Amino acid sequence: MNKQKWLDRALEKGFEAAEIYESSSRSKEITWFEQAMDKMELSQTDSASIRVLDGGSLANTGLEKLDDAIMDEVLDGLRQQAATITSEDRTQFVPPMETELAVKDKQWTVPETAQVKELLADLEARILAYDERIFQVTNLAWSQSEGTRSISNTLGLATGDEDYVQYVMAGAAGRQEDRIQDWYLIKVVPDIAAFDRGAFVKELCDEVLSRLDATSIPGRTCPVILHREAMTSLLGAFAGLFSGDLISKGISPLKDRLGEKIFSDKITIVDDPRNLDALTIANFDDEGYPTGRKLVVDHGVFRTILHNQQSAARMGTESTGNGFKGGYASPVGVSPMNLYIEPGEESLRQLEKRMQDGLVITDLEGLHAGIDFVSTNFSLQARGYLVQGGRRTQSVTLITAAGSFMELMNDVIAVGSDLDWSYRQLAAPSVLFGKLAISGQ
Repeated sequence: MNKQKWLDRALEKGFEAAEIYESSSRSKEITWFEQAMDKMELSQTDSASIRVLDGGSLANTGLEKLDDAIMDEVLDGLRQQAATITSEDRTQFVPPMETELAVKDKQWTVPETAQVKELLADLEARILAYDERIFQVTNLAWSQSEGTRSISNTLGLATGDEDYVQYVMAGAAGRQEDRIQDWYLIKVVPDIAAFDRGAFVKELCDEVLSRLDATSIPGRTCPVILHREAMTSLLGAFAGLFSGDLISKGISPLKDRLGEKIFSDKITIVDDPRNLDALTIANFDDEGYPTGRKLVVDHGVFRTILHNQQSAARMGTESTGNGFKGGYASPVGVSPMNLYIEPGEESLRQLEKRMQDGLVITDLEGLHAGIDFVSTNFSLQARGYLVQGGRRTQSVTLITAAGSFMELMNDVIAVGSDLDWSYRQLAAPSVLFGKLAISGQ
């Protein structure tokens, strides 16, 4: 695909502006099952999309065939699409903008296939030998992936980003009498030689075994710690609260609340696509607008609405560099990237001691069906463990946690120190709350 030829042709046809977004990905995955390599999959994907402004209307299409021969056909189709658009929303394309680029210095040692096979075989043997109650390795895989994206437009913008990651994933199942429980664990592995296999196996197997004696408990309202995994899930479900698109449409309950105190003063939330502690970074969003660190919530006060170009224009402000696509052919939406709750100073164990008696929730399920975004009410299946006298005791399952996200975030006792980016683009540490309603047996 000759990008400049496409852009020049768009201008010749009278479009106000045109933009080409290209993405590519390469991946290698090796899966292991019963002492042998199950399969090795190599994949490569190259794709593009083109957006145009025509008569003030924005049209977009994905290109599966990157062929200059279909250039006029595609551009004419976009003109027809633009003519059917009745939205009053207007957007602008991004010109080149000066910005200091963040550079991630994480070093990756790419292993040979033989090294990966040795790792997976060793992990399988260690997992099965860990405890007689562990009877099966349910999944075991190594994955490497790299991706690039680039954005060019008729205003002279030409920019892009690239990323790389490799990780190991393992799952195990345990049996005790008539109970069977399983769990899985994913870890980013920059270098196989430095990977702590024993710690990985211990973390996986201890969690499986701890779930074998899990039971339900009578309903109660009690102090609760949302473990970082559960807290991350809940924050992710309500991250749209800060979206300029949803706020401008009146869907988010934070409409007209900028500058107001919305959460406990112990809560500070940051969105930073350039955060070098996160797994991936982005110097530009998918519209080519430079990204940067935003203080979304500052000690409970709502400070920043996240915007792309379109939502910013709708609200009479500027983009915050949060215009991201769900896929190469998707329209640009408003999304956080590397959004996180700033950690406190207490470990999870210290939070448990502070709580004394209560419940730690480690998992939340049903996040798509169990939340009401407008009211922020939620009712979610959960599991975790009881804490009595500041110590972990009984594992708990088959319970439901219910409440209001807005109310919960105003009932914060302490924020933990255990923030872990791992393989995420949104993260939270464990948080101790004053109370939460739990229903069970």
